Amino acid sequence: MHFTPPTALTSTLGRRGLLAWVARFGLAAASLGLSGGFARRASAQAPRYDGRLIDAHTHLEWDEFTDFDALVRIHDAAGVDGAWLFGYPWSLATDASAAHPARVVPFLAEGYLNTLHPDSSYLNPEGLEELLAGGFVRGLGEIILRHSPFRLGPEGGGASSPPVNVPADEPRLLEAYRVAGRHGAPVNVHQEWFFSEELERALDAAPDTTFVWAHAGHGPAGLVGQLLERHPNLHADLSARTPWIGPGTVLLRPDGQLDPAWQAVLERFPERFLIGLDLFAPAHYRVEYVRMLAEYYRRLLGLLPGELAEQLAYGNAERLAPFRGVEA
Repeated sequence: MHFTPPTALTSTLGRRGLLAWVARFGLAAASLGLSGGFARRASAQAPRYDGRLIDAHTHLEWDEFTDFDALVRIHDAAGVDGAWLFGYPWSLATDASAAHPARVVPFLAEGYLNTLHPDSSYLNPEGLEELLAGGFVRGLGEIILRHSPFRLGPEGGGASSPPVNVPADEPRLLEAYRVAGRHGAPVNVHQEWFFSEELERALDAAPDTTFVWAHAGHGPAGLVGQLLERHPNLHADLSARTPWIGPGTVLLRPDGQLDPAWQAVLERFPERFLIGLDLFAPAHYRVEYVRMLAEYYRRLLGLLPGELAEQLAYGNAERLAPFRGVEA
């Protein structure tokens, strides 16, 4: 769902262990916040992508924000053409899709702390089968697996949450992944990069399922590229890697140019990445904030070749989970 702060990384692995990962996968120490001065803005002079844009990672939750008509209006004002909507409960996303079939693809999500709750839909494969077969939902997630504690800055209203420690290969979740795969439904998972071996075991256990790695695990380009190479059923979204959420994991260098390692991975796997805005806190559902995020990603996409930018901006999302119907 959100940013993994550097303190969470160091408390999990220890500073020495973290630096070993940095050396192995080519992640700049500054981008983890281990040394200061990393710029938090895209260059105003950078070229801009002006085409269609799909938000492939946004939330609608009963205890945060539920007005899907307002969300569509906000997206309109920010130049966003549609969304993969993670509904908690799932009926929020289903209702949004019924009202806006050309703008919303409904996903089933559970609460941040409820992945393994006894009443979790993820633990009810028969119920998932019914919902997916009936077209009520067309994807699962964001499934919160390994997630560090976090506190948002002013743009997020100071929202905070405790850690979640569910392995991606938790046996009780494997059947949910497989059910989704049988229905061609993508599964969006939040699994932080330093637990990537668990994610790989889950990918192997459900080889017919399309997984979307939320935020590319907030991990370095080298690691992400290795997993994409080994697992053809893995995709990644680039949400929450902005100066406002995930500032230590942005893809842009301090001069506003795209990090060369990331550019190489994006160009090598053009059909495997998606863009998402990760709206989830009440303070996020404002035109000014969403417009700021959309502009940031348009500047990032403007640094890529045109066809690649279009694939990331909307093509891959529409291929994996196309919209249905025509907006009234």
